[in-house]
Amino acid sequence: MLWPPSIQPVLRWRYRETPATGVSALSPPRATTEHPMPTLNENSMILGEMRGQLREVVHSVNNLSAKLDGLTREVVGLGPLASDIADLKIRLATLEAANNRSEGARTIGRMLLKSPALGWLVGAAVTAWALLSGKVTP
Repeated sequence: MLWPPSIQPVLRWRYRETPATGVSALSPPRATTEHPMPTLNENSMILGEMRGQLREVVHSVNNLSAKLDGLTREVVGLGPLASDIADLKIRLATLEAANNRSEGARTIGRMLLKSPALGWLVGAAVTAWALLSGKVTP
């Protein structure tokens, strides 16, 4: 009987009973033929391939080691930066405090200069001065 192609691979498996549990399970088909031992020529080919791959691995490890040595030198050269960064943080905090003080003073001055009440007071003072000094007669 012909089975559809999707079922045929399943049919190659055989049911077998396991001795410990007595339950039947699927088992793969057993190979009936063993692979012949490789000849001396094939062994030397395999050995040559392995030596070539090992040589590539050694070269890649050496390349990575050279890169790592360069990075180590750079990291060691950056060591003094930690103290420089701490000094810069202190300096920045001092500058920010001074800037905040001067900005606050400027803000109060701007607020007074922009207020309409101050304009009215200055206008009244100039008028009073002009009248009292006799520069303007009513």
